[in-house]
Amino acid sequence: MKTDLSPTIKTALYGLMCVLLIPFVFPTWWMITSSVKPISDIFAFPPDLWPRRFDFTTYGKVFELQPFAQQYWNSAYIAAIVTVGTMAFSSMAGYAFARIKFPGADFLFTIVLLGLLIPSEVTIVPLFQIFLKWGMINTHWPLILVPIFGAPSVFATFVMRQFFIALPGELEEAARVDGLGRFKIFWIIALPLAKPALGAVAIFTFLHSWNLYLEPIVFISAKNMFTLPQALTQFTDAYGGAMWNIQMAAATMTALPVLLVFIVAQKQFVEGLAHTGLKG
Repeated sequence: MKTDLSPTIKTALYGLMCVLLIPFVFPTWWMITSSVKPISDIFAFPPDLWPRRFDFTTYGKVFELQPFAQQYWNSAYIAAIVTVGTMAFSSMAGYAFARIKFPGADFLFTIVLLGLLIPSEVTIVPLFQIFLKWGMINTHWPLILVPIFGAPSVFATFVMRQFFIALPGELEEAARVDGLGRFKIFWIIALPLAKPALGAVAIFTFLHSWNLYLEPIVFISAKNMFTLPQALTQFTDAYGGAMWNIQMAAATMTALPVLLVFIVAQKQFVEGLAHTGLKG
């Protein structure tokens, strides 16, 4: 039953939502405006919500002080590979756990979910030793392989399994009557229907890879191999002090793809979480 709210209540609700929005919007606003302020104006008291003077040279200095374009590309292509790889493996694993009956399936899925309970800090030293023996230190391979086959992929597998469980079994039965095998049923029928769940997995995975910090500082030491979270810590002066306006400019350019991805894919993100459910 739909209930129409009075104009007064609507106005009050919109006002309340605007107030609650401030803690989420203000840090982003402060970051963007600080990126075009001189350092002296950033720490002015009382603080200025709008720059007294604009200094856009900070964005050019970001690329002068660091190989920022290369670092940007590093984060972009790593996040793209990790996202596609996680979607591929998690969708196949989720479908297998949801639709293929085999002995010990529930027990094995429980073991897989236990991977979510292990902090990444616990496994970082063994992983470093493994990649050191494989000759992959100071390369991007650890940043690609660990997320695809680690905890982020476990969560993605859980999301995909929950979605595939909710699919009607009649779809598979009709496909078998038409002579389709298991893989074709997955590829032609199940996977296209899983677009909302895949959208949610893609956003979660992209954000995780884009913001990854611990693994890059452990596995990478060459500046031209840095990813963006690692690069943001390098904008310091000769005395080791932070160059705040330049850091804010770099942070603004770093946050921009994340905002764009979420704005473009927020519908799929919400639908994916709504259709996933907790069945099974």
